[in-house]
Amino acid sequence: MPSFVQAKEGQITILFTSDHHGQVEPVHESDASKPVGGVARRMALIEKIRQEVGEKNVILVDTGDLFRGTAFSEMTNGKVDCAAYQLMRYDAIGLGEQDFDYGRKTLTEYRKEFGLPWVSANVISAGQPFLRPYVLKSAGNLRVGLIGFSSQDALSVARRENVRGLIFNPPDGAAKGLHSIFKKDADIFVVLSRIGLEGDKKLAKNNSYLHVILGSREQAGLTLPIVNKFKDGTVAGPIIGQSGPRGLYLGRLDLSVEGHRDPKTKNATYSITDYKYQLIPITSDLPEDPQMVALLDSYRSKLKSEPLDEPLGEAVKAEMNDQGDSVWGQMAADEVRKASGADVALINSDFFHSDFHTGTITRAILYEMVPTDNEIVTVEIPGSALRKTLEVAASKKGQGAFLQVSGVKIQKTGDSLSIWVGDQPLKDHQKYQLALNDFLADGGDGYEQLRRFKYRKRTGVMVRPLLEQALKTRKTISSTDLQPRWIF
Repeated sequence: MPSFVQAKEGQITILFTSDHHGQVEPVHESDASKPVGGVARRMALIEKIRQEVGEKNVILVDTGDLFRGTAFSEMTNGKVDCAAYQLMRYDAIGLGEQDFDYGRKTLTEYRKEFGLPWVSANVISAGQPFLRPYVLKSAGNLRVGLIGFSSQDALSVARRENVRGLIFNPPDGAAKGLHSIFKKDADIFVVLSRIGLEGDKKLAKNNSYLHVILGSREQAGLTLPIVNKFKDGTVAGPIIGQSGPRGLYLGRLDLSVEGHRDPKTKNATYSITDYKYQLIPITSDLPEDPQMVALLDSYRSKLKSEPLDEPLGEAVKAEMNDQGDSVWGQMAADEVRKASGADVALINSDFFHSDFHTGTITRAILYEMVPTDNEIVTVEIPGSALRKTLEVAASKKGQGAFLQVSGVKIQKTGDSLSIWVGDQPLKDHQKYQLALNDFLADGGDGYEQLRRFKYRKRTGVMVRPLLEQALKTRKTISSTDLQPRWIF
């Protein structure tokens, strides 16, 4: 196995991360031996490896989903993440589902402002690629093509208005179409994938010309790569690797490559003859890069009026009950109904992205629980349609799509629901004012019927600030505050 300490012809080092989700700061683990991440330590490690093997031999990539997940990221609208990636000098970044969260216009502006090289070969806008399909990077004496493949799930995960007009083609077909164009440009083909491990395996099986597939969207990285080999030990088809989310590990793949380029056709034939794969934990004993520390401090200073560590309230035994009601969900639905003046309010349980915390709730914790804020939308809805919506919700008990409610009580007997709005039975022919977050109003979580109602109003009121104020006012929330709104 080569040492890779000296830069040699046909040797490259690929450093890779995925699913950053706003985790610029370290994760505070109770066990100091576990990875803590944080971009300051990540950058110090990246620079150390660049010095070790020679900067011209290193390629740095991320598979996408830079945004959402922490208060620091959210309160800067993702700018702190972009600035950090610019400083680390990423060569290519895959286009993730949540990279659309601030809108297509903002995504385009950030690409220009920070020079971030997002790539996607299968997202089309008005008949043309929405972004560059790939970038070419010279590493040693090789030309490396870095190709992005986005997930078709973006159409259901991202806000509808942020992906309207975009076509997400099947990655497998896009890969086949690229090869005939790409083979004259690059010697080595590296995919930055958002399609999940099973999708990566299918992509590898059907596109043997690829050399490396770096994936994402799994809860943990691949400690060992997925590799097929010929009888002589050479690599057959792409090496599949994943670093895992939140920057807790830096993936490293050292490659020895041999091959040639036909002088007549210009087509390249290169293969991987040897490799070394590792996930390097970013632990608390690693140094922090001073440039990155200064960058984060500069962004942190802009948040003095709303400090991340400000206590907002206390939560005591704030878990769900066995009926699916949640004290957090009920508080959110109540605040949405009160702010809108509606008869009924609904909010999806997976509006809250992390486990329900107990103890002191700081602004940072609230943003971790609710990384994606939503606007309140009001809809005029017939009682019969409200009934159907609640029937769908009842079938989703225990899922993220289960609805937290306010102004309404539901009792399930057999296959039928008895529903009261206020203290009156729901009337199918009566019109009700319904308030909900814009994700549901756009048909999210399978509530497609909610998109059809024309009499709707965007209020301009966001849900998360209402929760922040409610916590400050209540001071304490507890499961003892739960009301039986769903009875199964």
